[in-house]
Amino acid sequence: MSGNVEYEKFRALVRSVIRVPHDELKAKLDAEKRAKRCRGSKAASVSREAADKD
Repeated sequence: MSGNVEYEKFRALVRSVIRVPHDELKAKLDAEKRAKRCRGSKAASVSREAADKD
């Protein structure tokens, strides 16, 4: 009987995940990529400047 309850919880979770629109997920992923790219470029330029000083 408890397996049935766990399965229903799992199904509810899957339904909630599937309900999220693709455009919303895509926008969040793109925003994260832009944020990482901005942070990465700063770190890269700092390391280049440090290498130039040596």
